[in-house]
Amino acid sequence: MVSKMTQLMMVIVIVSFLGFITENIWTAFRFGTMDNRGMIMPGLLGYGIAMVLVYFILGTPDAPMFFGISVRIENRILKRIYYVTMAAIFVSIGEILLGNFVEKMCHIEWWNYESLPMHIGKYTSVLTSLGFGLLISVFMDQLFPVLLGMTGYIKRKSTIQMMYFCLIGYVVDFFHEAKYMIHKKEINKRWTIDLHEKCLITNKQVHSFRLKV
Repeated sequence: MVSKMTQLMMVIVIVSFLGFITENIWTAFRFGTMDNRGMIMPGLLGYGIAMVLVYFILGTPDAPMFFGISVRIENRILKRIYYVTMAAIFVSIGEILLGNFVEKMCHIEWWNYESLPMHIGKYTSVLTSLGFGLLISVFMDQLFPVLLGMTGYIKRKSTIQMMYFCLIGYVVDFFHEAKYMIHKKEINKRWTIDLHEKCLITNKQVHSFRLKV
């Protein structure tokens, strides 16, 4: 059995990769594009760290907490309602802080929800926060315990070392891209796939390709 710290580290790596995939699925459906999300590596460190923070702050839907303090709710439905609501608030606060911080430091409007109904400023909205809150609740109920349990039984040193290597890579990538955004005042888009035009845009050159359907 590996240590709890190592388990959480591996969960951060896995969730960071899943966050990268999830964001590209979202942009594919909403905008018809997929891209590197401003990173070099296929991973968004913020997602991994955020889910671990949620685990320590809110617990899981079956054992909800409030900043690490157990919340006694007997009714299963009320537990879910509490968890989704708190997760939505968590997301809203995080989006507002991050969006405004990036705008102040980098002069970049990273995203904008003003075209959506029930938006609260540019960087959050009731509908998106509830949607993310629901996804977080499902993830923390169905996947997080599985990932935490699964990583606890990894014994191969090579696998653990690879996970540490990925985590270090994600951290370095995160700070590299943050530095790029602060200095260049733009998101570092290295490649974009336009699903409507069926083309790959990379390094300011367009390369056509066919999508398999």
